Amino acid sequence: MVAPVVLVTLLLNVYPLVLGMSMSLYQFDLMLAQKPFIGLENYANLLYDARFWKTVQNTVAFAVLGVPGGIVLGLAVALLLNERFALRGFLRSCVLIPWVVPPSVAASIWLWMYSTTFSPISDLLIRLGVVAKPISFVGDLTTWGPFSMPMLSVFVVRLWEGFPFAAVMFLAGLQAIPPSLYEAAAIDGATGWQRFRHITLPMLQPVFQLIVTLNAIGSISSFNVNYIMTKGGPQDLTNVVGVYLYTTSFEVYKLGYGSAIAGALLLVTGTLAALYIARTLRTIEGARA
Repeated sequence: MVAPVVLVTLLLNVYPLVLGMSMSLYQFDLMLAQKPFIGLENYANLLYDARFWKTVQNTVAFAVLGVPGGIVLGLAVALLLNERFALRGFLRSCVLIPWVVPPSVAASIWLWMYSTTFSPISDLLIRLGVVAKPISFVGDLTTWGPFSMPMLSVFVVRLWEGFPFAAVMFLAGLQAIPPSLYEAAAIDGATGWQRFRHITLPMLQPVFQLIVTLNAIGSISSFNVNYIMTKGGPQDLTNVVGVYLYTTSFEVYKLGYGSAIAGALLLVTGTLAALYIARTLRTIEGARA
């Protein structure tokens, strides 16, 4: 049974990877009849591609927002759902809704909610007196350093879509903490904050490491929401590496250059994954010692 599994893995994972990396060494342009070998020229061109570096900046900005945002919101929801109250089971199910909604559906719904003309969000803010006119959530070109209104609007959607995973992982971690630790701390006079700081947070450290790694990889390799909502616009304010990779490969038909972008993306995400695996192995070895 091992051989078929290995064969399927090679066909579905290794072969496309090798093919993509080999394409990055050619001027693989579907608009050209010839596809000459150019070595590392595509990778060298990335260093001087201003638009590529703009997408890198945007990708880092999304990661800076998304990693801590997902952790804070996920942990807050997990702490709430770990308490005992009526309808807790129902709310636990509701939390999973953003996670199971297809990204295309979620992005389309949020795009309607952000609509300048029909936005219920703008209507509510106007009724509350917060703003005087409808907000152009995905069309406003105002920027604050690397951030902008379209970027923050897309970030909200990505946070809404991704926080349930962090909440579920944190909730599992919370339920694995022995209640006796909290009982002993309470007997010693520890406050709720002290119990959270000295028991909950240290016991959740492995979960934190996992979520930080996966959130970082997810932020760096994100594509769906950005492409569906804005296609990287306006003026590349929400363009990330994943969207630039797709448009370069399948809209401009420069598959060789797109493969080089994919190679750079793979290097970053692979490094993050390798660091997490190495740290996990060290932790396991330390526990065995």
